[in-house]
Amino acid sequence: MNFLAHLHLADPEPGLMLGGIVADFARNPEIVALPEDIRRGIQLHRLIDGFTDRHFLVGRSCSRISRRLGWFSGIVIDIYYDHLLARNWHHFSNEPLAAFADRAYRLLETRFTSATPNAQAFLRKFIDHDQIAEYATTAGITLTLTRVARLIAERLPRRAVWLPDALPDLLAVDELLEADFRTFYPELVAFADEQRRTLLDQRQRG
Repeated sequence: MNFLAHLHLADPEPGLMLGGIVADFARNPEIVALPEDIRRGIQLHRLIDGFTDRHFLVGRSCSRISRRLGWFSGIVIDIYYDHLLARNWHHFSNEPLAAFADRAYRLLETRFTSATPNAQAFLRKFIDHDQIAEYATTAGITLTLTRVARLIAERLPRRAVWLPDALPDLLAVDELLEADFRTFYPELVAFADEQRRTLLDQRQRG
């Protein structure tokens, strides 16, 4: 799952929500120095990723577009699932997506200085460009795929792939992907709720 889902699944705890963002940018030596609630948010992020990566429905979605993308199909499906979450938001929240976005941005701003430097750089763009709203449109998903493709090219130049080229494949099986997602996501919500309660109970016992 991408950042919209991680924010949704960590809501309403600011530390957990920020940890859901920081997890993709912080290295282990940096994590040790973070506040406890953000470290728990990173834990939650990793548990969610593990559940997602192992789920057969996610694997089926990846197989629908993997012929040309191979290993990168998992990255693309993570992003496209956030698009499907934005499109189906009313099934999973009584709060309008725009209102959730505004609230999430305010929460992230209140803890902004607690994030690692790399995460702060991302957060500034994420908030200022209203990237939560971008998830709801095909054009916005194209921008996200473009950003990730450029990041891969910087880190793994020999494996670089232009992820926006996957969009025709995604749109060709959109209905099938949406069916996979709408079955999978309630299971992920239930899993994340349980893990979040466990993490918060640990905090209270600590």
